[in-house]
Amino acid sequence: MKNIIKIICITFLLVSCGDFEPVVYDSVNGQTGLGFTVSTTNVVVPQEGVTVMVSAQSTKTSTSDRSFNVTVDESSTGSSSDYTIGSLTIPAGEYDGALSVTFDNFDGLEDLVTNSLVLNIEISGDVAVVGSAKTTINYVKEVVCNDFTLTINEDGFGSERNWDITDADGNVVVECADYGCPFSDVTGGETNTANFTLPDGCYTFTIYDSYGDGLFDGNVTGSYELSCSIIIHASGSGNFGSSESTDFCVNQ
Repeated sequence: MKNIIKIICITFLLVSCGDFEPVVYDSVNGQTGLGFTVSTTNVVVPQEGVTVMVSAQSTKTSTSDRSFNVTVDESSTGSSSDYTIGSLTIPAGEYDGALSVTFDNFDGLEDLVTNSLVLNIEISGDVAVVGSAKTTINYVKEVVCNDFTLTINEDGFGSERNWDITDADGNVVVECADYGCPFSDVTGGETNTANFTLPDGCYTFTIYDSYGDGLFDGNVTGSYELSCSIIIHASGSGNFGSSESTDFCVNQ
């Protein structure tokens, strides 16, 4: 609390050059201070929507619930249809409260675009600012992706390569044989790709090397990557031995 008082006093001196008396934070007789306790919140918006609780604090308690008006700052991006702003309420007898903000416009959000909702607490002249009167919520649409690409940058022995994807029950749902395996042995290696669709669910990707030296033939170091849009579900390189497995889930 002493540090807060010191910060507030310094701020007042910078702004008003001593025209105002320092605020005394006394839970009974002091001046009321109010503000958000977090400056930034990052949110990924899923298909079903999400509600964010932004914490705030007062330096005094009250015998009844207190609600404070919150406005959207003009620096905000995105659309007002992206969110619904609740009320900032501090319950009776409490110092701490929260503002609820619901993001439920999944279909209206652009893919891979981050927007910012900047909120201000309307603070009257007889109330000091504690923490910050402004908070920012950065929100982005969750990436929903079912169209996969597997890229394998081979070493010189593509014929040693194999891979498959199994579902949660251990059934093979995609395998290398469907995409040209066995590959050719090419000095310096080559790149092989496979494009396929996976339904929502959880899977295991396994890459194999029959010789036991993974994607390294003594000269060339290869690599692999299983991706969907910007999401990388599995990746690796070099000598992983006879096999390497990665568990992953699709839109879970």
